[in-house]
Amino acid sequence: MDAELVEYELQRARIPFVARRVDTRESFLRELVEFAPDLILSDYTLPRFDGMTALALARQVAPAVPFLIVTGSVNEETAVGCMKAGAADYLLKSNLARIGPAIEGALARIRAREEKARAQEALRRSEANLRAIFNNSLQAFVLIDPDGTIQALNPTAVEWSTRLLARPLQEGAQVADFVPEAAEAFRAALSGEARNVERHLQDVDGAELWFETTHAPVVDDEGSVIGVCLNARDISTRKQAERALRESEERYRDLFDNASDLVCATDPEGRFHYVNSAWHHAIGLSDVELSRRGFLDVVHPDSRARYREVVQQALAGETLTRVELVLVTSTDATITVEGNLSCTFRNGGPLILRGIYRDVTERKRVEDQLRRAERMQAAGRLAGGMAHEVNNMMTGVIGFSEFLLRSFAEEDPRRGEVEEIMRAGTRASDVTRQLLAFTRQQLLHPEVLDVNGVVGGLEKMLRRSLGEDHVLELALSADAGEIRADRGQLEQVLINLILNARDAMRPHGRVTVATGRAMLDEVYAQSHAGIGIPPGEYVLLSVSDTGIGMARETQARIFEPFFTTKPVGQGTGLGLSTVYGIVKQSDGFVWCYTEPGHGSTFKIYLPRSLDGAAPVVPAGPAGELRGGTETILVVEDEDVVRALACRGLRERGYTVLEARHGREALDRLAECRHPIGLVISDVVMPELGGRELGSQLAVLQPELPILFMSGYTGEDVIQRGLLDPGVPYQQKPFTPEGLARKVREMLDGRPAPGRRAEPA
Repeated sequence: MDAELVEYELQRARIPFVARRVDTRESFLRELVEFAPDLILSDYTLPRFDGMTALALARQVAPAVPFLIVTGSVNEETAVGCMKAGAADYLLKSNLARIGPAIEGALARIRAREEKARAQEALRRSEANLRAIFNNSLQAFVLIDPDGTIQALNPTAVEWSTRLLARPLQEGAQVADFVPEAAEAFRAALSGEARNVERHLQDVDGAELWFETTHAPVVDDEGSVIGVCLNARDISTRKQAERALRESEERYRDLFDNASDLVCATDPEGRFHYVNSAWHHAIGLSDVELSRRGFLDVVHPDSRARYREVVQQALAGETLTRVELVLVTSTDATITVEGNLSCTFRNGGPLILRGIYRDVTERKRVEDQLRRAERMQAAGRLAGGMAHEVNNMMTGVIGFSEFLLRSFAEEDPRRGEVEEIMRAGTRASDVTRQLLAFTRQQLLHPEVLDVNGVVGGLEKMLRRSLGEDHVLELALSADAGEIRADRGQLEQVLINLILNARDAMRPHGRVTVATGRAMLDEVYAQSHAGIGIPPGEYVLLSVSDTGIGMARETQARIFEPFFTTKPVGQGTGLGLSTVYGIVKQSDGFVWCYTEPGHGSTFKIYLPRSLDGAAPVVPAGPAGELRGGTETILVVEDEDVVRALACRGLRERGYTVLEARHGREALDRLAECRHPIGLVISDVVMPELGGRELGSQLAVLQPELPILFMSGYTGEDVIQRGLLDPGVPYQQKPFTPEGLARKVREMLDGRPAPGRRAEPA
């Protein structure tokens, strides 16, 4: 009945509840565990159980659960006993209407105790965490009272102070005694302002350290500053990394600025971001000037298509190597560069185009010279072999034509036909000679020449060569000076240039031949890339015309053998190549200035002769050719040439022995019973060549002179190792009269016994 009343009052108090009713010790203990009540209402007196025993058990098993005792009558002493035993409250059955407030009060007190316990636990944990952070932090913490007294500090602060000051910070000490330079930051913190300061210090061992310190105000709940927290962080590692990064950037900048390669960066549209010093030096544009231009603006028009192509490849993610471009400098000069091009991407899009280029202008010039030298070498091999064969054949053609011509009377009409044969043979020989001149294999006979005298001596021939439709002007400087060159070859140069000028002028024009003195330096050489000129004093010989001029493409090829712009049948393409070869073989160089529609000027620079020798005056007509009675041995494997030489010498009164090669010549010498005055020997022969024959004769008959002859040029036989320089030599083709004159000259000039020049 009492339990029902209690439940009724709970419902009246609008307290939601679920209840379990027990009346024995066992059931009470069981429900304490299984039901886990939030509140226990117990009668003070039970038939088989009592309230005080239940209270004792509840305090043991569930001490946090409020325990209320309900009793019919209880005196004050019993009530006090219940409360002391741990009851949260007691209720009289006669006043159960108070059960609602009593339960709410008990539960509220329990919640308050739990919240307080939780707060105390949180505070304890927070203090423990802060203490752990404070004591174990790798940063230094010092708590300072407003008067500067150190209130607390962590082990790191003690360690660092000992390392820096050789004495530890201590609680109760004045912070100003340890860190006097921080006084201003300390005062700012007391005024409520936190300050960060970086400090560069040295420890007791001299090691450099960097610290970042913060002086922050410590405030109470009311916002009043009650102290200062000094926090220090060791930033030495960061500072070392920053310094290493800065030094790395400085090294990179130094490497970038002082690199010999041209380094630049542009955006994908080609606008310059930065370039290095080498780029400025090569292109000649400042940063301000470059900022107004794009990369394409400094690319030569001929290279712009290639530049656009490689940029598209780089923007597609390719890294390109050996990109070759022609750039235009601020002075409109061109340079050739070769390098790498790549693109840096960000978020999948192109950001920076980076190019590293090397100026290969000089290398390209050398490569061009090498290719030209290789072409000349190939042409030289061809010319040498061709000259040997053609000159052997032309020796017979010209020589026997001379014999035939001498057999005809002056009025015989057949003389004209023979003379045409001789002229054709001479022209064939001239073509070979011109090709040899280009390949620099002509055997030159240099002498000191007055260049004005050479031009003056050729004036009539030059005017005839130009024809009446063109005007020849001479502008000869009185102090032009002397040169050392082969007169015949220099005359050939002048004639070829005059003929070239004549063909470039239609229908009328003017040709000016000028001479002068020139002092050329390294600046001139650099501005005329590709000519390889050593600085020094030169004599200038120039030929200018008012003709049609040349385009750049034509000018680049004018000195190539067989290159001509004339119609088929009107030129061999060897005129200017012959000029080039003769000038180069004379240690000079030739340069062409030309523009379409404005004519051309060929400037030839030859080293000025400074040896003081008087210029050679051209020799007069040769005297009457004398014959002789000496015995001469002719050694030649070509039957036609051998027959020609023997007949011409026999007609001059000489006794002539014949041999087809060197071994047969040695047999003839052994068989001959009278002295032999001269041996004429071809150089290239089967079984035993001319050089080998000369070597054996130097042992057998050291005083016997030898005249060598060959279809190869004198320079060519020396380069091929067939003869040594300086030996007597007769170039094929020759005429019987020319050979007889050379023979007479050698016989008359034979050295005394024991002093004959040997071919070695």
